[in-house]
Amino acid sequence: MRAAIGTIFLAATVVLALVGCNDSDGSSPEPGTTTRGDSKQAPEPAYRIIEQDTSGLQRTVLVQVDTTEGLELVYKAVKAELTEEAVYLVGIECSTGGDSYDRRLANGRYILGAAGAAEAGLPAGTSEYQAAGGTCPA
Repeated sequence: MRAAIGTIFLAATVVLALVGCNDSDGSSPEPGTTTRGDSKQAPEPAYRIIEQDTSGLQRTVLVQVDTTEGLELVYKAVKAELTEEAVYLVGIECSTGGDSYDRRLANGRYILGAAGAAEAGLPAGTSEYQAAGGTCPA
């Protein structure tokens, strides 16, 4: 009887230890949340690519956001979606109100691959981000 209780206790300890190693509850992460290792990061700001050139060595990507928060994170997320070698000119605009000049929040340029580098005369991977000073009307 004593050996059986010891075996049950040992098995329960092993199961609890294994469950404790997995901090996931079995569900997938919340939408917009990225995970790296065991720690959760802040959700990426929401954005929509509303226009994107798909040919040529110099391409325009126009992105809309609802808020001015996290614009550089939006730029980085858009860059991560680009896969074809080219020079990408990324414009980030507010989705609410204003004319085209008032709502431009940021601009970026990203050189992807050897073809993009040859077109721009800059090394592949070059990335420039600059706030444009626009606002999002309430």
